Amino acid sequence: MQLMGWTGCFIIGVSLIFLSKLAHIPFRHLHFIPLIYYSMLGGLILRFLCHSIHPYLQNSHYFLFTSAGIIVSGISVFIAVILYGYFLIQVYQSLNPGQKKENRDIRILILIKLLGWIFFSLGIVILEINMVIQNSLSFLQNWHIIFVELFIHFTILSICIAVSIRALPLFMRLPAIDWNVKQFSKIYAVILSLFFCSFALSEFAPLQWLVPFKHGFAIVKDILLIWFIIKLNILFKFKKPWTENQSEERVSRKKPSRLYYPDYGEFGRFEYLIKSAFVWLIIGLSLDALVQSSALLNMKVEISLDGIRHIILAGFTSLLIMGMAVRMVPGLLGKKGIEHPNRVPYLAALVNIAVICRTLLLILPESFYSSFPHMGIILLRMYGVSGILFLSGLGLFYYMMKPVLK
Repeated sequence: MQLMGWTGCFIIGVSLIFLSKLAHIPFRHLHFIPLIYYSMLGGLILRFLCHSIHPYLQNSHYFLFTSAGIIVSGISVFIAVILYGYFLIQVYQSLNPGQKKENRDIRILILIKLLGWIFFSLGIVILEINMVIQNSLSFLQNWHIIFVELFIHFTILSICIAVSIRALPLFMRLPAIDWNVKQFSKIYAVILSLFFCSFALSEFAPLQWLVPFKHGFAIVKDILLIWFIIKLNILFKFKKPWTENQSEERVSRKKPSRLYYPDYGEFGRFEYLIKSAFVWLIIGLSLDALVQSSALLNMKVEISLDGIRHIILAGFTSLLIMGMAVRMVPGLLGKKGIEHPNRVPYLAALVNIAVICRTLLLILPESFYSSFPHMGIILLRMYGVSGILFLSGLGLFYYMMKPVLK
């Protein structure tokens, strides 16, 4: 539900406007948007209701109805994904030649994102059907993890990369993209394909010789994404911003813009959210590379892969969503800014604390915190309170964005 309800719906909602503007597709001509909305929303609500009560009705006559409801919910979401995929294909076909330059070409990333949506939603439908046929109460755990990882890397990370390439240099005065985005996208697509093929095959038909390839491709994938963050220059100021290379003389304004940023504070300190998101991504990728390297060398490292997924989803994705929403959504909806820009630093602090509380228990070795008195209990209670902190952050985020969405 977190993947599709929070991350997935936001990605769809914002990209319908952002990508339609990028590809010069008139937004008023996208008549299928209500179908995407109602199909996705209906499927998620039905999934939440049926799957929540499903385990308690196993010996009841209503068990068949909740089973059918779970399958119908998956099909409903899959229909929404197909309609959204039709929009992405329109975007791919409508990009004009000026946007096909190799340093701005995000079309391959759009295709990767589309494949991620289709494989994930179709995979969930198959897992739901299998669960009902087997009279089980949950999905096949290994395959569910594979589809979740596929959605994270194909859909979430690819659209984050694409939006970062096209929007962040403008919003944050980063250096101009002077490297080959098209070539990077091809390499990323090949590495992801090899990684997930070896991942799935090693689960479907346990072949020991595939395991080193799975870990090796995972390490290359992590290094490639860290390279992207360095080249984006969002955390490491290796290069001057693109404005330094402008030949035209700037027009002086009565009110100067914020230092290093083109806005005047009407979006708050949105960079706190975006920069901390990429810090969490660096941490998640580094830990994943460490875990994969230790597995490749038959060494034991007490870091949970589930904790790394929390870092990427709660730390990177959620913070980036909030930061891009604060900066991008007002402009997309014709507003000049948000009404409470001074609340943005509090939002960044609250969500970052929530992520810290959520992940420390999962990534710290047990041998580390077991050596300190009561440290395990403290970390467990921090893990429990992290949900409350994150929900409080979502409430503050909604409070700031509600006037913009009216």
